[in-house]
Amino acid sequence: MEETYGKEWSKAPADEYSVDCTVDYANANQLQQDHPCVVHLIQSNYLRPPAPKRVPYQMDYPETIDPSDGQSKAILRILQNKINGFFIECGGYDGEFLSNTLYMERSLGWTGLLIEADKQAYSRLIRRNRKAYTSPVCLSTKPYPMQVTYNGSVSAGSFVVSQKEMNGDQQSNEMLGILDGSAVNDTKDIYKVQCFPLYSILLAIGRTHVDYFGLDVEGSEYKILKTIPWHKIYVQTLTVEWNHTPEGEPAISRLMEGDNFIKFGMFSMPYSHEVVFVQDFLYGFRIFEDEA
Repeated sequence: MEETYGKEWSKAPADEYSVDCTVDYANANQLQQDHPCVVHLIQSNYLRPPAPKRVPYQMDYPETIDPSDGQSKAILRILQNKINGFFIECGGYDGEFLSNTLYMERSLGWTGLLIEADKQAYSRLIRRNRKAYTSPVCLSTKPYPMQVTYNGSVSAGSFVVSQKEMNGDQQSNEMLGILDGSAVNDTKDIYKVQCFPLYSILLAIGRTHVDYFGLDVEGSEYKILKTIPWHKIYVQTLTVEWNHTPEGEPAISRLMEGDNFIKFGMFSMPYSHEVVFVQDFLYGFRIFEDEA
């Protein structure tokens, strides 16, 4: 998964490569996660900065202190009510309903990154004036950018669909496949969405230290986690919805434990079935002791 993108790009300033740097080019050539073109595209077209702190929130239920389904309480207990932290929430939905991070942001001074591919939900999200970056993309299931077809017809449960599903084949193991964006015409509920690797988005905002990462994308969680170069970023805590993933929770846990996370526990709430991971901060110490 090491990123390589060739001598012609490695030292070129943005104004020299931007002529050839299009999303179609990035997708077709499967440019790697840290490619300057990929980072440039995200910064220019797919990233909205946080609302200024002086701008008031616009919530439907402002009296609700913590709308999460239990994730924020669990994470803040682990982090001892950390203030001024940094989160990633994908999917961020409308920025309020069942938000894992709104309490952290409003009450504890956190900021972060909200990712939401659903067009209607994202349009509501950006009206909330969240004090965090927002991005209307999906996280790629490969270590390069790609375009997929997205089914936004199910409220708060939208997902990526495959060619076979679009043609009527409902086999569950095909539901998360990638569909060539040219194969389907956009409709109100079925449309093309651009995906980027998480690492690319973090490079675009200049942040590789994350205190909390919440991943809930209705089935692609394992594939997304597999793309992340964990040795290049630091994520302290992580919650992953597992009940829609074809690979299942045991596969997710094995993957994360192999990347130096500890499975802290699992919880089931009315809207959530998630597994909690914590960075194994003693890993480096144990390696040192074993080599001594």
